[in-house]
Amino acid sequence: MPDVDFGCDYCADDQNRWYGDVTQIGASDDRNGILIRCPRCGALYENTPDGEDMTRRLTASEATELFPGARGQV
Repeated sequence: MPDVDFGCDYCADDQNRWYGDVTQIGASDDRNGILIRCPRCGALYENTPDGEDMTRRLTASEATELFPGARGQV
């Protein structure tokens, strides 16, 4: 997995991103990815719904560009 500038210790823990209380706020079949938000710091991430962990932190503008269905939730 590439280096990611995680927002806090909670979302830096991959167990929390996969099984914790993160909120999925978007999905893209084209990208084969999901948009999640950390409940503690609010950081946004693109992640794979299954398989290899490809977590990437996104800005709000990147998130709305890559996941247009999430507008208004970002």
